[in-house]
Amino acid sequence: MKKTLLFFLLAGGSFGANGQALTGTEPKESVQPCATMAVDSLLRLKYPGLGTLADLERDLRQKMAELEVRNAGARTEAEILTIPVVVHVIYNGEAPGQGTNISAAQVQSQLDVLNEDFRRLAGSRGFNSNPVGADVEIGFCPAAVNPNGGTLSERGIHRYNGGRPSWSQQDIENVLKPATSWDPDKYFNIWVVPDLSGTVSGGTLLGYAQFPIQSNLTGLPSGGPASTDGVVVRVQAFGSADKGTFPILNAGYNRGRTLTHETGHWLGLRHIWGDGPCADDFCSDTPTADGPSEGCPRGRTSCGGTNQVENYMDYTQDVCMNVFTQCQKTRMRTVMQVSPRRSTLLSSNVCGTLVAARPVTNFGADKARVLRGGRVLFSDLSTNFPTAWRWTFEGGEPATATDRNPTVTYGAPGLYRVKLVTTNAIGSDSLTREGYIAVSSEGLCSSLSNFGNGTRSVLKGPVANLTRGYVAGHNNLKHQAKAEYFSNDLGYANLSGATLRFGLVKATGPDATVRVTAWNARGLQGSPGAVLESKLIPVRTIQQDLASGVPTRIGFDRNVPLFGRGFYVGIELAYAPGDTVALVTTRDGESQFSTAWERDSTGAWQSYAISRGQNLAHDVTAVVGMNASVQLASSAIFVRAGEPVTLNARGASIFAWGPDNAGLNTTLGPQVIARPTQTTTYTVTGSGLELCNAAASFTVFVTGTVTALPPALDAGELILSPNPGTGQFRLNVRGGPTGKVRIEVLNVLGNALLTAEDTKPGDAYERTLALNHLPGGTYVVRFSVGQAVIRKKIVKL
Repeated sequence: MKKTLLFFLLAGGSFGANGQALTGTEPKESVQPCATMAVDSLLRLKYPGLGTLADLERDLRQKMAELEVRNAGARTEAEILTIPVVVHVIYNGEAPGQGTNISAAQVQSQLDVLNEDFRRLAGSRGFNSNPVGADVEIGFCPAAVNPNGGTLSERGIHRYNGGRPSWSQQDIENVLKPATSWDPDKYFNIWVVPDLSGTVSGGTLLGYAQFPIQSNLTGLPSGGPASTDGVVVRVQAFGSADKGTFPILNAGYNRGRTLTHETGHWLGLRHIWGDGPCADDFCSDTPTADGPSEGCPRGRTSCGGTNQVENYMDYTQDVCMNVFTQCQKTRMRTVMQVSPRRSTLLSSNVCGTLVAARPVTNFGADKARVLRGGRVLFSDLSTNFPTAWRWTFEGGEPATATDRNPTVTYGAPGLYRVKLVTTNAIGSDSLTREGYIAVSSEGLCSSLSNFGNGTRSVLKGPVANLTRGYVAGHNNLKHQAKAEYFSNDLGYANLSGATLRFGLVKATGPDATVRVTAWNARGLQGSPGAVLESKLIPVRTIQQDLASGVPTRIGFDRNVPLFGRGFYVGIELAYAPGDTVALVTTRDGESQFSTAWERDSTGAWQSYAISRGQNLAHDVTAVVGMNASVQLASSAIFVRAGEPVTLNARGASIFAWGPDNAGLNTTLGPQVIARPTQTTTYTVTGSGLELCNAAASFTVFVTGTVTALPPALDAGELILSPNPGTGQFRLNVRGGPTGKVRIEVLNVLGNALLTAEDTKPGDAYERTLALNHLPGGTYVVRFSVGQAVIRKKIVKL
């Protein structure tokens, strides 16, 4: 399952001696940093399939770019996006208008502020003359009806007697929200609670929000995070003292900006300091800050510039805030178009707007380009409240749909048309987009690298606190691991192996190894999390590759499931006397994103950008695919001469092994027993399935053999056409050695059904295979020149 769900907790000062006072007081302490990452970690424990905040950022940036291109020549939604709101007033037995059961006037004062701030309304506190200040062009309307269609006696208000004076974050998420939430596809849920206590931050909070989810996530429990979607605000910070006398409000946070701040999170905004010292909030027009601001310190400087303390996404007091920037506007409006439970709000009619015109059809999709077999989530963005939808998907499955927001699978390459007809009581409207979805057959099997055109470097200390050793290897800081992050933007399902370029390797023992590891990206702040797979690589293999000027290629023992999410690949470092390993990296500053991470001596992960201020990438390539690859596992790396070693293959239905004369008990099947008498590289070729990589190799080292690995025998490239075919096949071999050749056609049991001998005089070889007499099925063609062997699957129809 793929879900990004984040809570933003805004720590506040105490309200009265017991933290539960119901009258306004001056805050006794400054607002503390929020517990976003702590709560996020708890959510990942509860929902292991969640993505990371880094995944959401990458997806959002991609969607922003896609929408910019797509909307340039397409019909767009209404200029002002309107979001229906329901405020759940949670009280403790008081009468309406008393204590925590706040008045409708106080609720309306808060909604007025929300609209003034998002619309940058002239004459209000939400107006600003900042050159990057923006009218977000998003408005909020109080709901007129409840989920059953009944008219609300107080627009936008649902009162609920919670029967307690305070609520912990855990009880809000597990008890209160599921019991009171209204359909998040139709309502923006806002909970106003008597008190926030016992949170993960250990302090009293003003509020928190749930981040928008990515549009291609599936598999979460029914009702799970959807039932918690919305914003929570402490009652002492809900409403505006500018618009009435509301004694419960707390001075400093009594102008309604807590809800503005948390709604910004709910629409995808980050804190302006990026939740780290001089970190990135992914908006270029919000100056970098070293942390949150308190009070109203206009002119405050940090990170080499003047901080934008007026921004709603800082921690300043309410009277100080009045700015959303142009970039923040773009992010929020993008979320409103592409994120589930945000885009559907645009067609909700719960505010009671009368239908006076036929719909104006519009729609969007979470992606415009997919791999073959990929899924696309379509979202209706039509105006004038349609009540029926009729979709037509050229090349899609299903080909038609009547859901408002259907999901469609595309199985064949091409450019495909999408049509939507919407209807209401007044009439209908249709919109057709030609070539809207591009399905590619390329890239189903691929490799991912962040190195680009970087300069191959083996970086050494001193740099920052690293005084001796290597930046991407062993050093005086005793780093435990080095890892490269791959965002996996196209959602590849499998990781089969990796290619790593080492710049230095030394070992004192002949049996030394290096562990190559893959991690998921679900650690704190998107760092490496759980180990997905690892494999030991002999140092002598790396030494030979280094001497030959080639990278070291490894295949994991199994296809590693990625679930379409980001991941890491790297090395783990053991500190044996005399051992030194270092990966090749780019030079500092040559990597656009900070993808290089390291685990320090305490086990904590940090990106190079944070630990030493370096922005670089490791020369590591991940081998990925939508289809499986053949994987090879061995029971041992080092054996004595003649000692048995078990080799297991996975990922296909038919397996053929080689070399033939290397002590194998059989050459067919998923498992073989080898008794090598010298260091030998075994290769298995799989068939019977659509594979990304049909062959895998593994070297077994015989103890006492310290010579270089025997060179791999290159038999050339074997091409069979047409494949599948009806009986006559052309066999072409390009490259490889010359001499006497042997051609065999084997059944799935390994029995030779056809054998021919010939001579290959030059670089190219060609002949016809006549298989007319064989029944339809799958066969293996074995072509050998001396000890060099190629195997290839062939299908006879």
